[in-house]
Amino acid sequence: MARKKRRKTSRPPPSLRVHQVELELQCEELQRAQAETEESRNRYRELYESIPIGYGTIDAKGRIYDLNPAGASLLGLDPTREMKHLYACFADGDGDAALLFFRRTLNDNAPGSCDLRMRKSDGGNFLAAVQAAPVKSGVGKPKRLRIAFKDITKRKQVEESLRQHQLELEANRIELQELMAKLFTAQEEERRRIACDLHDDHCQRITALILEASAVERMVRAVMPSLVPRMISLKNKLSEILDDFRHMTHELHPRHLDTVSLSCSMRTYIKEFTDYTSLEVDFRECAVPAHLPMPITICLYRLLQESLGNIRKHANAKRVEVELSGANKQVELRVSDDGTGFTFANNKKGLGLTSMQERVRPLRGRVIVDSTPGQGTVVAVKIPLPFEAGAG
Repeated sequence: MARKKRRKTSRPPPSLRVHQVELELQCEELQRAQAETEESRNRYRELYESIPIGYGTIDAKGRIYDLNPAGASLLGLDPTREMKHLYACFADGDGDAALLFFRRTLNDNAPGSCDLRMRKSDGGNFLAAVQAAPVKSGVGKPKRLRIAFKDITKRKQVEESLRQHQLELEANRIELQELMAKLFTAQEEERRRIACDLHDDHCQRITALILEASAVERMVRAVMPSLVPRMISLKNKLSEILDDFRHMTHELHPRHLDTVSLSCSMRTYIKEFTDYTSLEVDFRECAVPAHLPMPITICLYRLLQESLGNIRKHANAKRVEVELSGANKQVELRVSDDGTGFTFANNKKGLGLTSMQERVRPLRGRVIVDSTPGQGTVVAVKIPLPFEAGAG
């Protein structure tokens, strides 16, 4: 039997096999890249067609190359027809502004934004927030811009309404401050009037009664000696009433505020307060201007009265420190005590603190209260000085 001749199959050289494997790998990589590019394009197309703002491409002359459905809807355009130049979509007066804006964006080769009035095909206008960014193009191709725009008419209306409300609130705040200043001024005038009435009428009448009681005492001393102790007791009671009236008139309106410095007035009041309450009060002053405007003088004096009154009524303190100082173009009153203190959450006497705040507000001052249960309270009042007072 004849042997069949076997054909010899030629195998490709190893280098060619290596190139073949590389080509196959490159082909797979290219297919994968094409698939990713297609997926990315689809995602971009979905985003392009679904975003709720206008988005498109134009050239320097305003020719529209593409416009997404939202943009066509905003402008009232039919995307299936040939679209007009974008500059025709701006309201009268804003077309030139849009032209300058787009040219500047191209020349600067940097993104930009502005607010412009745009026009729909039916003639209606809306305010739009417009953004533009240059698009990289090949050699010889016209420069193009990616543009995005959205209707901000309602947002601007809300912002304007909010701005008007803020202006009204500011006007009301200023009016309230002026009313509070007038209220405190009227209050001081009324206190002055009542203090004068008490001093010139009631105190004088009580003084006359004391003198008359003294005369009666001298008359009955020889005739009815048994009445002398009663007359002396009557005089003492009348003297106590007179002291109470004088203290009241001084609380209402201290006359020395008009003639001496605030520091001297405070020293006088603190001495009378310690004599009246037996509470130990230490007073210090540092660099206080000799002449302060009367509104500041009265305000700080009243706040000292109110602070010491609150300490006497509520703090159960044994020692109080009062410091009046002037520095950094402001005058500061600091009143601290070693009393029981309080927490602001449980403080039921907030009206007094509110009154302090309202009293200093017309003077552009502020009241800072620091209190801890069992560790006392510090009330600091800071009022800026006018230039003349600070210079003096």
